[in-house]
Amino acid sequence: MLERGKKVKFFNGVQSPRSIDYYLRVLLIILITIFLINLLVSFFIVSTTRQQSINYVTDTIHLYLEEALQNLNAIDHFMIWTVKNDPLLANIEEAEGAEDLPESIRDFRSRVNDFQYSSGREYQFFLALKEESFFFNASPLQMEYSEYLEAKTYFLAETKRPADYESLYTWQSVKLNDEFYLYHSLEYQNRTFICLVSVEDILLPLRNINLGKNGLIVMENEEAGYLSDPSQVELLQTQKWNRLFSSYLLFKESETSLPFSLHVSTDHFSAFKKVVIAQIALVLATALISVILFIILKYIKNNVISPVQLFSKNLSAINQNNESIDFESSSIKELEQAGIQFKELINEIKKLKINVYEKEFEKRQIQMDFLKMQIKPHFYLNCLTTIYSMAQMEMYKEIKEMTLATSKYFRYLFQTNQNFVLLQKELDHINDYLDIQRLLHDHAFQFNSVIEPGTEKAKIPPFALQTFIENTVKYSVSLDEQIDISLQIEQIEAKDKNWINITISDSGPGFPSDVLNSLQKNILLSNKQGNHIGINNVIQRLQLLYGEDYSIDFFNASEGGAVIVLILPYLIYEE
Repeated sequence: MLERGKKVKFFNGVQSPRSIDYYLRVLLIILITIFLINLLVSFFIVSTTRQQSINYVTDTIHLYLEEALQNLNAIDHFMIWTVKNDPLLANIEEAEGAEDLPESIRDFRSRVNDFQYSSGREYQFFLALKEESFFFNASPLQMEYSEYLEAKTYFLAETKRPADYESLYTWQSVKLNDEFYLYHSLEYQNRTFICLVSVEDILLPLRNINLGKNGLIVMENEEAGYLSDPSQVELLQTQKWNRLFSSYLLFKESETSLPFSLHVSTDHFSAFKKVVIAQIALVLATALISVILFIILKYIKNNVISPVQLFSKNLSAINQNNESIDFESSSIKELEQAGIQFKELINEIKKLKINVYEKEFEKRQIQMDFLKMQIKPHFYLNCLTTIYSMAQMEMYKEIKEMTLATSKYFRYLFQTNQNFVLLQKELDHINDYLDIQRLLHDHAFQFNSVIEPGTEKAKIPPFALQTFIENTVKYSVSLDEQIDISLQIEQIEAKDKNWINITISDSGPGFPSDVLNSLQKNILLSNKQGNHIGINNVIQRLQLLYGEDYSIDFFNASEGGAVIVLILPYLIYEE
């Protein structure tokens, strides 16, 4: 047996239950997360491989540039010493006839060949005697003969004056027969010693670096510009801005102390094609698995989850009094049977709820009518007593005025059977009541009202304001001094709703401390003699009509007098 009032829990877990759709979304989010993680890992691997490639190319080129700098420095020193101090050059200059030249030239060439073992055969040396217009190669030729003749013409030309030997770093560029060269020329007296090397030969060791299919290396000289074919320069400019699958590196002349700069472009996609393809294949495989799982989830949703959701929707529709619900269209037989049984159960519950609601409504209506009837006799008896007193005193004129005002007052009273009336009618009723009180108390009170235009169209419970005005007259008005009674009504906005703010105040003695304490603590004021029954009835009716959607506040003003602030929802009265 379950004890009455105890709640039975069917779910003992800490986590609240979730819908099937929620777990489907969670599973989908997990799949997407796995795919994104795989994508990020692949991107990280490709990025790491790309960076390692860049580091490898950078380190390799730096090593080569250091070696090239050492070679050029060695060549500079060799050329300086040779052009100034080598006795073999003196023998060549002092040769008396053509028969002495071959032997002197052969000895000089032998010495240069010995130096080339350390510098490399790609560096070619030439000697020119300006006074004799004599020019010959001091090392084996590494060029076509036509290029040699073009070089001879170029270096013997008067427009190209070689530098003094004190200038160590005077490597310049020249184009011979559509091929670019770097040369270093030293002049001493009649002698001009020249070193010439092809740009292609300088870059040849770097060709072994894996730069990819579209990777390239271009040399640039500050004075002559790019020392390469225009098509390669154009390709380099294009790849400078394509950083997705390629990298661009620049080794500046000012940073390497060499007579040239290097532009390097690496094609990572072709250089590490297998790694990139493997990563792409992995991403595609993950995507394919995700698509397959998504199709499976879609199938489960359509054939399992959707019928369950439809069943839940049908149950909600039943709770909303929708009678046109079809449980027989479900693809799951068990859900169909459970739905039909539940529908029958809901119908029985509805009948029970209707019976309970009708009884509760009847009970509340009886209670409202009873509260209204409590108010009606209260003032009725007071009026009859007053007219009787006037008759005893033979105040016939006052009796006529009193009878007319009382009839208007009670006409409103007995014709009001609704829970709400127009605020303007309530205000007219208050004026009728005060006309009666003026006949009784003459000038004992002054009534002032400030009504914001538009608020008189609102609806209000009948006698809600008149009861408080009557209470003020009853407990504050005396023949000793005149009091002021004020009524102020305005519209306000709070909590995104419109309200009417009603303030009733007087200049009388105010609420007694015990009464004020009870009002502020929501304690009923009625006692055995029936005092304050009107205020109690108004508060109870406000609770029945508005629930928690109203506020009423009682307090005494600092300068004296009682104040009542009533805030009600601003609702337009409709006939």
